[in-house]
Amino acid sequence: MGGPSAPLTAVDRSARLSDVDKPTGPSHVDMAFAVSGDELPRDHSLALWQALVQAAPWIGDDDAVAVLPIRAASAGGDRLVVHRRSRLLMRLPEARVEAALALSGRRLEVADAPLTLGDAKTRPLVAHATLYAHRVAAERDDEERFVKQAERELDRLGVRNDCIVGRRTLTRGPAGVLAGYSLMLADLPARQSLALQVAGIGAHRGLGFGIFVGHK
Repeated sequence: MGGPSAPLTAVDRSARLSDVDKPTGPSHVDMAFAVSGDELPRDHSLALWQALVQAAPWIGDDDAVAVLPIRAASAGGDRLVVHRRSRLLMRLPEARVEAALALSGRRLEVADAPLTLGDAKTRPLVAHATLYAHRVAAERDDEERFVKQAERELDRLGVRNDCIVGRRTLTRGPAGVLAGYSLMLADLPARQSLALQVAGIGAHRGLGFGIFVGHK
């Protein structure tokens, strides 16, 4: 389930730098699982999270685990088709890698669609100067309020770079539809980039919100 595109909105930033510029907290990695299956609903994040928690209950107990939607090709309408390059990407503490590896070979039911997880590869987070989040959960479905929310969340992390708010999306959540907006930040110092990738911003990281990846 998607929403209409919104014009890009520049957010003026003037926050002071804080301890986010220092490496803190546990190390995280990205973990990419090969997947095999047929079709999935385009809006499958909630069903995927529920299937993962059923297969590995510890995932639901660890707020540091983030899950991105599966990369798949459009099958038209609200459907996606899984192909050989499709991947399930999780971002998690290094201490959870061994437990997550046990998911390889597991068959999940995602919105009544069978999905099998294959081999997994891990990679360290890279200090990209430009980061992009496909969606950050909005506390209120209003772009002006979201801009203020983004400023507040970034201030809390001490990130003072300008950011750009973009496309609005709608995603099924456990208690109803969740609104979100894309967010991009540029010219980030290395330590801030890594800290933002680890911490993310906003709620619902298990549903793919607030997860920052490198952007060219």
